Amino acid sequence: MYEGAFRILRALGDGRSLTQDQLVRAARESASVVREVIERYPKWFDKGDDGLRCSECGLAALARELVARSPIAEDEVTWRQAYESLASKRGDPKRGLDQVYVTTDTAVRRARLLVEAGDHQRGLIFLGDDDLTSAAVQLAGAARRVTAVDTDPHILKVLKDAAKEHDWELVTIPHDLCKPMPRSMRGRFGAVFTDPPYAVEGFRLFISRAVDLLKPDGRLYVCFGYSRRASERGLQKQRALSEAGFLVEAVFEGFNQYEGAEAIGSQSGLWRCRVTPETKALVTGEVEGPLYTSRSPHA
Repeated sequence: MYEGAFRILRALGDGRSLTQDQLVRAARESASVVREVIERYPKWFDKGDDGLRCSECGLAALARELVARSPIAEDEVTWRQAYESLASKRGDPKRGLDQVYVTTDTAVRRARLLVEAGDHQRGLIFLGDDDLTSAAVQLAGAARRVTAVDTDPHILKVLKDAAKEHDWELVTIPHDLCKPMPRSMRGRFGAVFTDPPYAVEGFRLFISRAVDLLKPDGRLYVCFGYSRRASERGLQKQRALSEAGFLVEAVFEGFNQYEGAEAIGSQSGLWRCRVTPETKALVTGEVEGPLYTSRSPHA
């Protein structure tokens, strides 16, 4: 469901009536969004002298969305154990690809955030998924189609085998992001999640490929960290997001915890950004160069 529509229904979900001005404040959406949702989904609302009320149809739509946004794994211990069993099949991280695995707590936290935000329903794709976050989303019980793109064939095999075993709607695509995304994938996804290489060149490339994939109302989830002694690296990445025309919606400091990455305190933040009319790719076409911390991907 469109995020604005969800917020408006949730604001009316307790059965109260609100004027449009009150609804703007309660839903924390602009007046134009409120008007658009009311016009687009008239069956969701009953209009009275005292304002708008959620109709039976609207309440049913809200209930379906709340269920869809709630991880339904009944036993989180089992969820965590299943993720750890799957993660153990990856082997050691490949430092040449800047692979540093997140903790199980982080993978679970990521999955819960994505599902509760409804992004698993909007067409969710992972650019690089050595952390197997796509699998964590499936283990949460989301039961929605997600896509994982990676250049590491072993990571893709782990995901593909898990999808087959559990009958998940998890599509794995081998692709080197140094090459442009296939035309058939462009503009098709509502949300992109990526934990890109530490080097700023790799960061700029990954968010540029995300731009190519996202719908006009899409979201980007991007992870990055930096040390107190190298704050300019964080500034470079903030600047890249701004240059790419992304609007930062939220910053979750220290959201990601790593089994390694000591140079950045074994943690990074998660930035949730929104596409705007000014969003554009900073990198186009095929590229070569030092995109990873230790070497060129073609070395």
